[in-house]
Amino acid sequence: MIKLKKKQELEEISAASMSDIAFLLLVFFMVTAVFFVKEGLNISLPRKQSEPQPFLRKNVYEILVTQDKFKMRNSSFGTKEFSDLKEFRKELNAMEIPDLPNKLALIVTTGDTKYGKMLDALSAVQLRGFEKISVRKKQ
Repeated sequence: MIKLKKKQELEEISAASMSDIAFLLLVFFMVTAVFFVKEGLNISLPRKQSEPQPFLRKNVYEILVTQDKFKMRNSSFGTKEFSDLKEFRKELNAMEIPDLPNKLALIVTTGDTKYGKMLDALSAVQLRGFEKISVRKKQ
């Protein structure tokens, strides 16, 4: 006599609560995650209604940042050229600049200047103590 085996039916696992568990895990990781806030550039922009502030030519320190060098120009000492950032910072820190809060540092970049070099010049000027800094692209 031949015995027939009864086929066992496989039970399905209910996936109804899987979406709830995934959502709870997502919320848990979002709440417990640590977000790093990097300090960016501290910039105060002028208001729309404000008029441009006039500056005397002798109070403007123009810093030209190109791809391979830094140039600094002022009416009192003329133009100085620096081959690297270290030399530029050293000269800038050694300069005696009276009445620094009323001086303007104008950083001018060319189209091929790398962003990092412009930021290097900006940080050097900020560390020197200039409070009024303007940045523009040379046309």
